[in-house]
Amino acid sequence: MANSGMYVRKTRISEITGGKIDFQMKVRVINLWSTPDRSNPNEQGALHMIFLDKDCGKIYASVRKDLLSQFKDDIEDGAAYVVERFMVGKNDTSFKSTSHKHKLNFMRGTKMIKVKATDIPANHFDFMPFTEILASTKEDQFLDVIGHVVEKNTLKETQKNGKISKLMDATIEDLEGNRIHCTLWDDYAVKMQQFLDGHDPSLPVIIILQLCKLKKYLGVMGVSNSFYGTKLFLNAEMPDVASYIERMNAANVELTQGVSQMSGPPVISVADDLLQTPRMTIEDLIESTQKCCGSVLAWGCEFDMDAGWFYQACTKCSSRINFVSGQLYKVHLQVIDDTGSITFVMFDRVVFQVVGLTAQDLLDSMNNDASSHPYPPQLDMFVNKWMLFKVEVSDANLYRNWRGYNVKKVTSDENVINQFTAIHGITLNGDANDTDFEYPECDLGDDTPSLVVDGVESSNKPDAMVSKSGQTPTSKLSDKKEADIGVTNVSAAGKSKAKRIIDLGDDDDVVLSDTLDLFANKSTGNVKRIIHLGGDGVAFPNELNPSTSKSNVATTTHLAENPLVTTKETKLACVKIEGSK
Repeated sequence: MANSGMYVRKTRISEITGGKIDFQMKVRVINLWSTPDRSNPNEQGALHMIFLDKDCGKIYASVRKDLLSQFKDDIEDGAAYVVERFMVGKNDTSFKSTSHKHKLNFMRGTKMIKVKATDIPANHFDFMPFTEILASTKEDQFLDVIGHVVEKNTLKETQKNGKISKLMDATIEDLEGNRIHCTLWDDYAVKMQQFLDGHDPSLPVIIILQLCKLKKYLGVMGVSNSFYGTKLFLNAEMPDVASYIERMNAANVELTQGVSQMSGPPVISVADDLLQTPRMTIEDLIESTQKCCGSVLAWGCEFDMDAGWFYQACTKCSSRINFVSGQLYKVHLQVIDDTGSITFVMFDRVVFQVVGLTAQDLLDSMNNDASSHPYPPQLDMFVNKWMLFKVEVSDANLYRNWRGYNVKKVTSDENVINQFTAIHGITLNGDANDTDFEYPECDLGDDTPSLVVDGVESSNKPDAMVSKSGQTPTSKLSDKKEADIGVTNVSAAGKSKAKRIIDLGDDDDVVLSDTLDLFANKSTGNVKRIIHLGGDGVAFPNELNPSTSKSNVATTTHLAENPLVTTKETKLACVKIEGSK
């Protein structure tokens, strides 16, 4: 068709509605592909394209098989046209190439006139953030993706239904460190291999996939090329790539630029990844001298609100911007374990997978809430609990003394944490400061060796004795045979001697300790705190005068069998335990 410079009154793509065919548009074909006939795969079945107007409105259009001879030689990928007379249908295909609710069908009266259109961009992308890709559950749409390739597998062949196909697996990373798996098939895999063969390995590989499709790999959502409509751009000379490289160089986080060889499955489940990653403590992170990743079991304490909990960003590519386009998570969580405390930084993907809501959703809910909160209450699920983090030690931590460590994955799943503690021999008793703390226990049984207790200066407070379940050597006494311990033979000297007898329930008393040394009060000569353990309870004589052969008991407390006594905790005098004579 001949070029035309005539003025045309146009209809915007956003204005297209059903029930009308006599409209005109000025558009550019930004993607053009064909599909084989279903009944005869060796024949061309239909022609498909995406129209773009100067307002960046996009709509899908198709030419059915019986009209191919009329139009296929006149439609060129990348060219601009004035088009008129289309049938408008409902865009209800299972895989949608545009978000427009309508699609256009060519008919015999459709006209296309090729024109120059400098006001219409050569390309336009709707990049889906990696966080949305990873959170997707259905493989039901085409999408655009931009990122840099960090890993790739060797080009290999696979056979299915008698057909041999070429295949390459790769891992793509965005500017926030989020990663997705990418599978390239046939011509796309070959194009990637050819590009890498001639590429400087020290430079980044920026990839754009236009009209790729969502595809799960090992249970995690990733992307794959479609066999017909996908476009692959590698370090292309276009504004989107130049802008990405500029933001990449200015990014605050350390970015891997070279493409490494995959050493195993690129994407595994969160639980498996956390359990397979080497364990590190907070002290290990701080003292690390090289880049690495470790699984850290830590207690979430509180948020650093001075750093905020989100940042303004372009929600399509996650880059920082100077104008408000949307909000993404950047949460600073203070954590602690038995070796130290530090700040973990969690970006959008990590927080979104736990909370299930975007930062913009939470910000909107806070704006609609009359009460003032420094951060959304939904984020409280990160505090006052044990969580298992996969944490990265980056160049920023090693060389720029940055004390915030980026979190790659996180879980609070009890089953995963229990597996982790079992693997590494960690005992959790609810103490946020010590993962390996165990309360001391003293088990008094029939074969308990004899004891000699050397007393020290006692307290002046008669109620200072404390019995605390689980924390004192007598905590196991109630599980053993009933004992009768007596104090006898108190001498008149300043240091008294006493025998300690335990009744094991038979007729004969067994002497387990020969002497009990009791230091007298220097001013009064009185001995404090002689303990009498009887079969029917525990007695706490308050005073005993060592100048007489009989004890002067001011008060005696008797407890029922197997009692639990809890009083105000005070510091007890040290007790030295020695073997019997």
